[in-house]
Amino acid sequence: MLPSPSTVPRYVLPQKKSRTVVPKTVTLLILGIIFYVGILVNISLLELTGRDETLLKTGALILVGVVVLLGCLIAYHHARSSYRFYQDRICFEKKEMLYKEIVNTKPKKDILDKIFRTYSINLGKAFFMKNIPEEVSIESYLQQVMEYAKKKVESS
Repeated sequence: MLPSPSTVPRYVLPQKKSRTVVPKTVTLLILGIIFYVGILVNISLLELTGRDETLLKTGALILVGVVVLLGCLIAYHHARSSYRFYQDRICFEKKEMLYKEIVNTKPKKDILDKIFRTYSINLGKAFFMKNIPEEVSIESYLQQVMEYAKKKVESS
């Protein structure tokens, strides 16, 4: 049995993975180092034997490493998500927005977007399209589907 047209995306827009993963990884590494240094300071203030101190430092390093690795894996999983454009809506992970609810299609860039050559669009109602590669001009496509959705509502 074939899927209905409303369940098959008309267009799929992947995010630029490096824009999502690299900043998150750098942030997690810096925070992990700061956290580990804080743990080392606290351990040095305790009166422990050399063996116990080494064991605690090793355990803390492993714990911080696991947390950083887990954060990186979650960021990579999130980066693999794509924006799916259906006949009447846009979906990203568990969020969706109808074309007729879009209030803005203007691209916006921050410092990281300039570095990674990406941009984002705040469509409204807390629905953001982020990490869109510069090579893809999605603004005109969004305007076309918005017009189509408005015409469809008017003709109903």
